[in-house]
Amino acid sequence: MRKIPVIIDCDPGHDDMMALVLAYGSKALDIRAVTTVAGNNTLDNTTRNALNVLHYIGADEVPVGRGTKNPIVRDHQERIAQLYAMRRKWKMTPAAGEKEQEPKKQVTGASAHGVSGLDGFTFPEENPKREASMGAVELMAKVLRESEEKVTIIPTGPLTNIGLLVRAFPDLLCKIERISMMGGTSEFVLNRPFMEFNTLLDPEATKIVFESGVPIIMFGYDVTYRVLYDTETIRRIEAIGNDTGRMVTALLKYFMASHNSSLSHLNLKDVAPIHDACAVAGVIDPTLVTESKMLHVDIETAGTYFDGATVCDYTGCLKLPANVEVVYNMDTPRFLDLLVKASENCK
Repeated sequence: MRKIPVIIDCDPGHDDMMALVLAYGSKALDIRAVTTVAGNNTLDNTTRNALNVLHYIGADEVPVGRGTKNPIVRDHQERIAQLYAMRRKWKMTPAAGEKEQEPKKQVTGASAHGVSGLDGFTFPEENPKREASMGAVELMAKVLRESEEKVTIIPTGPLTNIGLLVRAFPDLLCKIERISMMGGTSEFVLNRPFMEFNTLLDPEATKIVFESGVPIIMFGYDVTYRVLYDTETIRRIEAIGNDTGRMVTALLKYFMASHNSSLSHLNLKDVAPIHDACAVAGVIDPTLVTESKMLHVDIETAGTYFDGATVCDYTGCLKLPANVEVVYNMDTPRFLDLLVKASENCK
């Protein structure tokens, strides 16, 4: 079976962890590179987490390129401060055992992902896997340039690296099959209308990517808060008994408790989203998508309250060409089966 060539751009993150396990364990994808970006945590931590996960699941052959630690235009610390201000405004409570804290330099998402960005499992202190000598954007360009077939890019964090790729190497856009991204939201409201974490952190990069002309399929909150893993999924993965199963079990248990505590207004119990894995699953098996719409989606970059918003024209009132396929639902049982099987296929 021909494997689909992909680049995964991520900010691990528990859901990024599951995305990497799914991508590698599915045996359907040819992972040409993994690149990292600051998002769920510092760039140092997200890069370390990516290296740890890939080594632990047996994917040492996959090159890892370190990406950018700041958005293309904005000050990262200001975005963090705005995130925490939003959290306080909406009275979002800290995770179990976590004290409310002021934002720290280059740290985001700690309420759900913990201090390291991947709390809940202790990786071996020594990891022989090292990052590539070239950075994320250069590594992506190299992969695209050398590939004989088009490559799908799967971003699961802020789109900073992808935006830089679009601007630095416009001649390589023709080598991209499509962008299957986790990010954005259409009608689902988590904190504010149209707002999602990844697009909030780098609005300008998101706008560059959405205006690039590359085909985009968007797995945002509309679908990721429908496709939920549960305690039975964790039990099935734990029963596998391999190293990957033990890692995934510990991390999914942690994330379910932490996510549901820090976002208690959602009233989730014994279920939680695994956002980033949705964007990978849609590449592995497009028939998993059961509901989607082609919409015109614009990105707010000059607003007072909604910078980073994915403004989806779901009523068609703007009469502008559709540029994004927005996913609304997936086949949850088959999606969860994929997660279990992928965990079994790893080390």
